[in-house]
Formats: sequence, structure tokens, C-alpha cells
Amino acid sequence: MITTQHIEEDLSRAYVQAIAARAGINLALRERSHDYGIDGTFHQVSYRDGGREESGFSLDFQLKASINAAVNEQHVIYDLDAKTFNSLVERAARKHTCPAILILLVLPQDSADWLALSEEQLVLKRCCYWTTITGALTSNAASKSIRISRSHQLTPEKLTSLIGTVAIGGPLQ
Repeated sequence: MITTQHIEEDLSRAYVQAIAARAGINLALRERSHDYGIDGTFHQVSYRDGGREESGFSLDFQLKASINAAVNEQHVIYDLDAKTFNSLVERAARKHTCPAILILLVLPQDSADWLALSEEQLVLKRCCYWTTITGALTSNAASKSIRISRSHQLTPEKLTSLIGTVAIGGPLQ
């Protein structure tokens, strides 16, 4: 059996694949053996001359999953490893790069509650939240606590909005 961490990772990948598919956005997931800080890319698809093609606008993401995120009325609080935090801050500060977001799948504490299925439905419990990481680098060696607004749920509608914002050069909010 694979590790619990790998199960969490696979569930987060499944969530993102389902959201991208429902939104009609092309998704490229990176190979696990070559993860250099970006786990995948969403690609906008356009209709042109009677067919569909990638528009050239994309949004990269770093994917995390955790049972240890704290959820209050307004925020999800998560201890992001310092290396990932600094990598996303540095990337956001660079001009003319493909934007990148952090996506966090918050899972229930009990692994028996992560997934439920029947002939009628497949239910992945809890949800993914997204955020941009900007500001000053952290000097922490291990992790940096971040707050993600609970209004930043990753839904098909929100993903469509995010890639549309990238296409017009707007800020991701």
C-alpha cells in the first residue's frame, strides 16, 4: 500500500482533475519524478475557426493536501513548508512569468471519511482552496503559516474566472 501522504496527494490530483474537466479547461499534471515546485498547469481552451485549441493563456499551480489545516469562520490556516512559500513568493515577484497559485485540499482527520462511493455518486469529502503567495520571503526554516479566505474555494466557476483573469492580464483575487 502507498503512504498516507501519497494517498492525500492522489486525492488532491483527482479533485483538481474533476474541477478542470467540469470547467472545460485543459489540465496538464506534472510527472511525480520531476516536481520542481509546480504540480500542474491549467490551459484555457478557445473556440476558433470551427474547432477548439489552447488559447496560449495558462495558470500554474502547486498542490498540497492536509488533514492538519485549521478552518474557522473566515479562513483556512495552514503551515506551508518554507521552501514552497519562498518559491511561490519569488515567482510572483518576477515579471512576465506564468502566474502560479497554491491549491490546498483540506481533508477530514479520519481517513475513513475522505471518500464515499455508491452506484449513485462518488463523494470526495471537504474541498480545495486556492490562493496566491506574495510578499516578503520567510526566514523560517521549517514552515510559514498562511491564511486562505474560505471564499477562495476552487470550483469550476472560479477556475474559469481565474483563467479568464490571466487572459486579460488582471490580478488573481
